[in-house]
Amino acid sequence: MGWRMKRKCLFLLVALCLAACHESTPDEVVKESLKAALEALERGDYEGYLQHVDIGAPMDSVQRVVMLDALRQHQEWQRAERPSVVAVDVVDAQFEDDSVCLAYCQYTFADSTKEVVWHKMIRHDGEWKIRLRN
Repeated sequence: MGWRMKRKCLFLLVALCLAACHESTPDEVVKESLKAALEALERGDYEGYLQHVDIGAPMDSVQRVVMLDALRQHQEWQRAERPSVVAVDVVDAQFEDDSVCLAYCQYTFADSTKEVVWHKMIRHDGEWKIRLRN
């Protein structure tokens, strides 16, 4: 292996190590969690969405079925009432303390309109989740 090739390999190895060592900031973790939840909701993955939600108490199987159906109906109603969402960007996260955060996201619709909405996020069992109740 030539000197240049060894140098490129070493550079690539260092870059991979630095990327692997990067620990996400709380701000990044909140934004990633909210974005994953909202994208799951938009693509109709209601189970995936519920994994990112805290409603305050565990749901039994009947409650979960009712919640999934309510989410589906709500999404159908929203799609009938307004243009579809083409992008969701989390633009800011403001921490009230180490376990409560207000995350602001911007929805971009198919007709190019934009809407900014906030979601209360809480840290629950080590994960950031959307809080659906006060």
